[in-house]
Amino acid sequence: MSADNCVCDDDQYKPKCKGDQNLAGANHEFNDIKSFDEIDPAKAEETARKLFGHSTKYLLPEQAERGKTHQRSKSLKEVGEKPPPSPTRRKSVRFADALGLELTDVKVITNAERERPPEIPAQVLQSLRRSHEELTEATKHFIEKHRYLTPLFNQPGSAREFLGKVFTQAVCLETAVVSDMTILGTIRVRNLHFEKKVGVRWTYNDWKLCFDTPTEYVRGSSDGTTDKFSFTMTAPNNMEVGGKVELCVRFEIPGNTFWDNNQGHNYVFECFSQGYSTLSTSPEDSFWNFT
Repeated sequence: MSADNCVCDDDQYKPKCKGDQNLAGANHEFNDIKSFDEIDPAKAEETARKLFGHSTKYLLPEQAERGKTHQRSKSLKEVGEKPPPSPTRRKSVRFADALGLELTDVKVITNAERERPPEIPAQVLQSLRRSHEELTEATKHFIEKHRYLTPLFNQPGSAREFLGKVFTQAVCLETAVVSDMTILGTIRVRNLHFEKKVGVRWTYNDWKLCFDTPTEYVRGSSDGTTDKFSFTMTAPNNMEVGGKVELCVRFEIPGNTFWDNNQGHNYVFECFSQGYSTLSTSPEDSFWNFT
């Protein structure tokens, strides 16, 4: 039998080989060893070369015991263990004075700086111009929706000489109340004839066009010598701001016609709009209005 077929008994910690006479010397070398403490590693290595023809590294029992590695038989999930938490960054707070900085920032404003207006960046002015244009358009729309008329004369009926004026010229405008672009008025006439025709002639474009508005008799208004008539008229909603409505009163009886034109000046109403006169035309002015 060759050396490759030898069987070693590890329990005895010494080689025993069957049928090979070359191992006798090796057995003899270990016969006198009574404990593993007496084994010389260098001598054991030399004996291994004789037995197997090459170097064989081996450990003594106590060395093998120390070299064993232990493996976990169960995972963390099986035993219910929790993984360690991930590290978190610790927050730190540092104050300005700890870094050698000032806790306050004081700016001294001189009289020259107070008198000098602040410099407005170009991009701010550009944005302000756009906003101003949008505001202008919106205000124009607002103006179209909120125009109103205002009389440029005092109410004739409140004058002390009103009745005397009625008897003198036979007809006179008594009141004129305005609601937006609508005029509601009353006219007092002398009771000269049973058949009476009272009307209002008016214009809003300097008599390029004129309109005749009829009136209605006010029941119970007669005092025996005068009668009262009422009328309602509405100017165009798209009338220009600053435009004027002019009117005069006509009184007709069979064979005669009487007029009241406010002594040749007509009764004038001017068109206004809420907020129109306060609209700024400069973006820079608008900047100061918004600050």
